[in-house]
Amino acid sequence: MQDFRLFYNQNIYPELVHLEQRRQRLVRLLLLSVLMLAAVATIEAFINLFLLTLLLFIPVGIWITYLGFRIQVFYQEFKPRIVGLLLDFIDNSVNFSFKRYDPKGFIPAEAFFESKIFTRADEYRGEDLIEGTVRETPFAISELRVYEMSEVRTRMDEVFRGIFLIGDFQRADMHGGVLLLPDAQRKYLSLSEKAFHLLGGRRVKDNLLPEFEAFFDTYATKDVRIQDVISTDLQRAILQFRMQFQKMNREKEIYCSIIGDKIYLALTQDKDLLEPSLWGSNVRFEVVHELYEDLKILLDVVLAVDVMN
Repeated sequence: MQDFRLFYNQNIYPELVHLEQRRQRLVRLLLLSVLMLAAVATIEAFINLFLLTLLLFIPVGIWITYLGFRIQVFYQEFKPRIVGLLLDFIDNSVNFSFKRYDPKGFIPAEAFFESKIFTRADEYRGEDLIEGTVRETPFAISELRVYEMSEVRTRMDEVFRGIFLIGDFQRADMHGGVLLLPDAQRKYLSLSEKAFHLLGGRRVKDNLLPEFEAFFDTYATKDVRIQDVISTDLQRAILQFRMQFQKMNREKEIYCSIIGDKIYLALTQDKDLLEPSLWGSNVRFEVVHELYEDLKILLDVVLAVDVMN
């Protein structure tokens, strides 16, 4: 925490201040645009000459279009700049290395469903694809928003909104699968449970910590020795992460599956992280630190599994 705070003060805070100055300039220009429109409307009311009004609206319209473009660029550049700095900080660790960051990229739907955590979607969107390695394990991570059409209402229901990670251990000797689902979400994941049963997965409770079994439903195929895949240390690590959410009073859940030699992690978000505001200050340590903690949680889980292998 202290190291991150120091990095934030030296690297992220100055960038946030620079972006904040840009935001304030945009707000002033927006106010100026409102005054320009009001002036044109006043002229039209007094003079009532359509041609003159049209001639006045042309430059005002061009100006507003340009301003809209500037605002769009502000939104598009804000998050990538801060995420890039966060990755620079995490990359200083000997265990983590980042190779590529694509703000517009995301994990494809096929890989998402291979996790067996979720089973269907009618709308699938994502952003902020990050690729790298945890020790010797390649991984990809991105934000996803997944929805399906409600069976009882004419609207889209949220399937998953948060950060999704895939790690590849590149071990041909790993077989079978393990699925960890939050017990609190059981009623929403009945299709996932049924789909895993069709693969030969069954509910297991042996070799699990009582406190872990209280919060997570664990399923495994017959060719998996659960203690070799979900170690006691890994169970404690996941429980520790869950306690962090509770301390922050956040509605967040972590899902996990290990299918063959791949690990899949899904961390839900109850709000958008690092999405800039045009009407309020974005210079806030807490928001940046929260995204850092979420990324670190997922990478640490991959690290815990990598150590076992």
